Amino acid sequence: MQDQWTVFVVVLVYIVTTVVFLLNLLIAQLNCAYQSTYEDMIGYARLNRGKILTETMPTVSKRRWDGYIASLHFGECVEFGEGDIGIPGGIQVLEPASQNITTTDMIRRFGGSTSPSASWPEEETSELAENRLDRMEKLMEHGLKKVSTSRRAKGGAVGSSNLTGSNSSAKEW
Repeated sequence: MQDQWTVFVVVLVYIVTTVVFLLNLLIAQLNCAYQSTYEDMIGYARLNRGKILTETMPTVSKRRWDGYIASLHFGECVEFGEGDIGIPGGIQVLEPASQNITTTDMIRRFGGSTSPSASWPEEETSELAENRLDRMEKLMEHGLKKVSTSRRAKGGAVGSSNLTGSNSSAKEW
């Protein structure tokens, strides 16, 4: 091996590859062990909370428990949206409107009979035109993002392009 350097290089590459592979294998095993330990820890914490609840429930008086249940208002319907009454037996949690932004209503509402034999109303064609416009807007936004990232990669200033062609940087196109 000392006389032929090609054998030495091949053995060296083999050793480096083996060491890297075994280190990656060790990291993967440690990661899996950590995940299973974490899941066990969560399970034991839940069991411990359940044990605390079962130990303290007999100390709560019947009157106090009934008052607590009455304060939750389980008999009232939970409102899903404005004017959309849901099912009873839930606890309504309000959240800020900016937390989960929805720009289009995904629920289509149709008036009339709820009989299964009644046919569905025809969809209006204006919705198809709106969908086309939405697709065109998304396509334009995607194209503008590509242009801005390509300008960044070329070293140009982002947002300095002029669509009229009067800008000197527009000649790159």
